[in-house]
Amino acid sequence: MAKSVKMKVFKILLFLVTLVYACEPDNKPTNLIEEKKMILIMTDLHIMDGYMSTIIYSDTTKRNTKNLYATIYKTHNTTQKSYEESLKYYSRKPALLDTMYNKVQALIDEKEHKLHNAEIIQPNRIQKQK
Repeated sequence: MAKSVKMKVFKILLFLVTLVYACEPDNKPTNLIEEKKMILIMTDLHIMDGYMSTIIYSDTTKRNTKNLYATIYKTHNTTQKSYEESLKYYSRKPALLDTMYNKVQALIDEKEHKLHNAEIIQPNRIQKQK
């Protein structure tokens, strides 16, 4: 339930960003991340956002947060700047961005399902050792 609420809030925020940039010309950035790759990056960032929302922040956590997000960009051979410029571009195309976010949600659901199945098949090993 909370997951769907978070996604709805996220979509509303993206819609508002779209409104802000709607009047700008439709110029593709030179470093535009293609749609499929963008969906994978968005998925990883969304999962990281979920993880970060579960921990208590400290100065060390804030420093590590930047490293964690940088790792996602590095894993996908891109930069934060390219991601932000690409997101800005896709935000000017609300129907496309909505479709992309539906695919992000589907990937997250799939990963969650696989994780849940793995937990059922192989219960917590720590409990077994006791």
